[in-house]
Amino acid sequence: MEKKSQTMEDEDPIYRKLQEHLDKLPIGFPPTESGIEIRILRHLFTLEEAELALNLSTAFPEKLNSIFRRMRDTGISKDELEEKLDKMVKKGLIQGGDTVKMLGYGKSYSCAPFIVGIFEFQANRLTKKFFEDYEEYLHGPFSKEYLNPNTPFQFRTIPVEKSLSIHQSISIYDDVKQIIENASGPFGVTNCICKQGRDILGKPCTHTDLRETCISINEGALQGLQVGYVREISKNEAIGILRKAQDAGLVLIPGNSQKPSFICTCCGDCCQVLTSLKKMPKPVDFIESNYFAAVNEELCDTCETCIERCKMEALKIADGSVSVDLDRCIGCGNCVSTCPSNAIQLIKKEKETVPPKDIVDLYIQLIKGKS
Repeated sequence: MEKKSQTMEDEDPIYRKLQEHLDKLPIGFPPTESGIEIRILRHLFTLEEAELALNLSTAFPEKLNSIFRRMRDTGISKDELEEKLDKMVKKGLIQGGDTVKMLGYGKSYSCAPFIVGIFEFQANRLTKKFFEDYEEYLHGPFSKEYLNPNTPFQFRTIPVEKSLSIHQSISIYDDVKQIIENASGPFGVTNCICKQGRDILGKPCTHTDLRETCISINEGALQGLQVGYVREISKNEAIGILRKAQDAGLVLIPGNSQKPSFICTCCGDCCQVLTSLKKMPKPVDFIESNYFAAVNEELCDTCETCIERCKMEALKIADGSVSVDLDRCIGCGNCVSTCPSNAIQLIKKEKETVPPKDIVDLYIQLIKGKS
């Protein structure tokens, strides 16, 4: 007898189960009243892929043998399972595969968070409808998930190089050049997916024409190369790309660990992190930074260069001088690097925030924060 095709309504329970499953990740995938999150899952996963993902860990990668033992009753062979999971890795739906194998842990797989993860893996294959749904979801319930002051943040801000004096003490994890220099590699670069999406919507970036600006490092580069959205580059090329981005006034936003797997370079009208932060009354509470800007009123000639440069609208003219709103300043240093009168400097906060050791440590802290 021919198997009856499943209707959209029949598919709903599987996608809802997948949403609930992904919501267990360190950065979850919360439900909405509109159901936009289910539409997003349909954009990405076939029904078969959704059912497979339900069998994967939401914590850390599991070896293929463990996943196969759990699924043996379904009748799938180990080779078939591996083939299907590898295909899902290539589509950017899950993480692991050869990436984990190359790190020396054996071939393993796990669910990927929506951000940073599934969404970024869709670089170079975005559709207008998917990006529209993504933006609606991001600025709705999901913003509370990845910008949660009660848990460690996924992102941090580090100063642009030209904003720091040689006389200042700067920790290695706050020094963009040292992050790259100390990484073993490989290194990759990809088109900024946020700018790609805005281009598709006909709302291109107003800050720069640069597109290939986001750097992936170590395991981040390995995953990106496996999925196919990353172009491999040398260490020196990575440093050069980051310097071009800094000169263009983009904010340096690495993953929140001492050994980040990526460094995003973000503007104020495309970057989803910064645009979400700008809507907050006190952005400083939602992203980690060890610096803030300070103005020397005697040197300031109110040229407004810094005001134009700031992505957080943290600077304004008051009483004949520029003042800094410390609730909005995220310590990126862009205002410092272009001040013609050298009236602004970055000040290190009295209490330095030390980021988690690596992404595993970050995920452990996120999980603890949600429990």
